[in-house]
Amino acid sequence: MTAQELKEMNTEDALEFIRETLRIKGPNGEKLYIKRFEDDKEFIEYHDRFEMSGYEANPGECTLHNQAILNKFAFLGIYDYTDYLFLDFYKGCGTLYLQYFQTEERYSSEDSFSGLSTSQIIYEVFRVTIFSDKRERRRD
Repeated sequence: MTAQELKEMNTEDALEFIRETLRIKGPNGEKLYIKRFEDDKEFIEYHDRFEMSGYEANPGECTLHNQAILNKFAFLGIYDYTDYLFLDFYKGCGTLYLQYFQTEERYSSEDSFSGLSTSQIIYEVFRVTIFSDKRERRRD
């Protein structure tokens, strides 16, 4: 998958690509499922999710976990549009902070990620980076 191919997808296909990238697979590449609730027979696919509580047992734990999830999409160039990109959560409310590459222009989502899933938040990161018309850092 390339950023150009992703740009040509509709929103639902892009979200499915994100979910597939986040999906955790078993040792033989099979999909893993977990019970939705302890007494429920419904199973959902197991995939990485942002830690949105903001609470952590060890300092930096949430930040490292959430950054690792964003880094799964670095190959698309999400960091090529920014001098910094940081996602912060507190009590379920997420805020994305970034400064565009070689400008003074900054972006802050100001809690607009409240109630969104991990896949939807990553799609918003795509929207303000690889889907934007901002200047891109050359890597070749």
